[in-house]
Amino acid sequence: MTFHFRYRYGFLPAFPRLEGTLRKHHLFPQANEFREWFRAHGINVHDWTMVIPARAHQRIHGGDGRGGPWNEAWREFMRANLHRRLNQEELIRKAFELTYRFDIVGPIIPYGHALVPQGPQLHAP
Repeated sequence: MTFHFRYRYGFLPAFPRLEGTLRKHHLFPQANEFREWFRAHGINVHDWTMVIPARAHQRIHGGDGRGGPWNEAWREFMRANLHRRLNQEELIRKAFELTYRFDIVGPIIPYGHALVPQGPQLHAP
């Protein structure tokens, strides 16, 4: 999926205001059941975290002790593709598909980096 923001015509992308306590959400789950599978497909799970509000993080991970609906979506995808060699692009595409499905958005930074305020940007109300 490609988005064109026509900057020269004055159209800018709008991002939701990230308020309250923020969490770094791993787009690729870091649970042991996933870690080796992602590594075998060229993904370092700590390179792909999205900064999201804590309430959104709780909503997608739930309280079931198994990572909630986010991890379950990855389990289903992993089971369906156990015998295929996936490239990084396919996995990244799936991660972003899940961000849309679970309605989360935020800057992507590696896990070890500090949260710093971003430069000027247009926020959605």
